[in-house]
Amino acid sequence: MKLKLNLLIGLFILSTTGLKAQTTTPAFTASHLKAAEQYLIATGISAQFGEVISKMVNSSSAQIPEEHRASYLKVMEVFMGKYYTWDVLKDSFTKIYAAEFTEDELKQLTAFYNTPLGKKVGSKTPVLMQKGIEIGQQTITAHRPELEQMMKEAFQNDDPPAVKEKGN
Repeated sequence: MKLKLNLLIGLFILSTTGLKAQTTTPAFTASHLKAAEQYLIATGISAQFGEVISKMVNSSSAQIPEEHRASYLKVMEVFMGKYYTWDVLKDSFTKIYAAEFTEDELKQLTAFYNTPLGKKVGSKTPVLMQKGIEIGQQTITAHRPELEQMMKEAFQNDDPPAVKEKGN
């Protein structure tokens, strides 16, 4: 049971951390970072961030045993409210986008997201993400026995960690 809970928490963390940390931080101009922030605001992410995170946590809670679900939700609400909000992560997100797009490209994207079609794309993105999450959950649920067997076999084949002797 504890292994299942740890596995589910691990899967949640992996599902939310697809980005690799950069070993060097590129230097950006203030206007480039501002363009990235304006783009993110135009996409609606700043306004929808909390809702998306809440849906993601609620979706992941379906995999938690009923007797632990309320505690899981409380813990995740506190944790996410502390570390995973738009205000906390905004600077990191702007740097990610600034690294991938030039300042001019960000301004063009912002212009698009301020059009009626761009606003529609921005408003539909959370819905589409939620539907994508649901497809993923349905796929895992449909093949859960196979996944559990694969995990069981993988854990059985893992070598136990070496015990270090004192002085080493």
